Amino acid sequence: MTDIPNTLGVPATADQVVEVADIDQLRGVLRSAPDALVLGGGSNVVLGRHLQQTVVLMCNRGISVAADGEMVEVTAAAGEGWHRLVRHCLDCGYFGLENLALIPGSVGAAPLQNIGAYGVELAQRLVRLRALRVCDGSVRAFDASECGFGYRDSWFKSAGAGQYVILDVTLRLSTQPQLVLDYPDILAELSRMGVKRIRPQDVARAVIRVRRRKLPDPAKVGNVGSFFKNPVVSRDVAQHVQSLGEGLSAHAAEPAGMVKLSAAQLIDQAAGKLETHGGAAVWPRQPLVLINQGNATGSDFVALAEKIQAKVMARFGVPLVLEPRTHGL
Repeated sequence: MTDIPNTLGVPATADQVVEVADIDQLRGVLRSAPDALVLGGGSNVVLGRHLQQTVVLMCNRGISVAADGEMVEVTAAAGEGWHRLVRHCLDCGYFGLENLALIPGSVGAAPLQNIGAYGVELAQRLVRLRALRVCDGSVRAFDASECGFGYRDSWFKSAGAGQYVILDVTLRLSTQPQLVLDYPDILAELSRMGVKRIRPQDVARAVIRVRRRKLPDPAKVGNVGSFFKNPVVSRDVAQHVQSLGEGLSAHAAEPAGMVKLSAAQLIDQAAGKLETHGGAAVWPRQPLVLINQGNATGSDFVALAEKIQAKVMARFGVPLVLEPRTHGL
């Protein structure tokens, strides 16, 4: 097999594509191909037509649990599907991941970009992860504080990119509900569902309904979810940007004194929802999402993203940063 599976649905091949199910197999592949690209579900990458390297698909599976009173530590292998893990935890009565339901991709990819949605980030739940060092095959545990988590970022995605392969993650969850209901969209959906006494399972259902309404199903319409990060700027910059647009929102962000702007609003007002390039287009319901109209290449997505970035910069003076990683482009 040389085709590389990816949720954008773009044509992509590699010199070799290898499925890896255990550590020994991974070590063997990396010894012969130390520059290999390791992927999970191919859900947050934009790929060129051909990668002149080996691509490794992590297929290790397994979920284990260690109880600690009302708290539990759930360890999941990197090759597990993220949404499958969320469903498994809810079925078992382990709570804390419900806001992260239906995020595509694998467990191993989740720490790379510190996935987050509706008020919850992976960094808030992760205790530790284990990773294999590419250069010598050794295995090391990283506590959450060592992962360099930031907004849709981590040490593994930035300074440490390519140095380690994540093997599994351990999350600290609760057997008692700890609801996070900060987002009006979720509260409104719960109301539409007629929920009176909110349970974590209800929150997950509401999140799934909202995501399905706003975002295309990658199995039907190629996409990677959000293509751009929400810009985090100083308060002064945020006020200036708001003066240039209409009804632009701004929310407090880390570090202290910074503000997060809505990339979707900036794109909508600077570029609109009709931008296309080749087979790539803006999803009409959510301008943060770029979609494959059926014949797009990775280059089409990069070109469309650059066109949008240029228009937002020209209108608001704010740089937009891509959320997915690019390879072979």
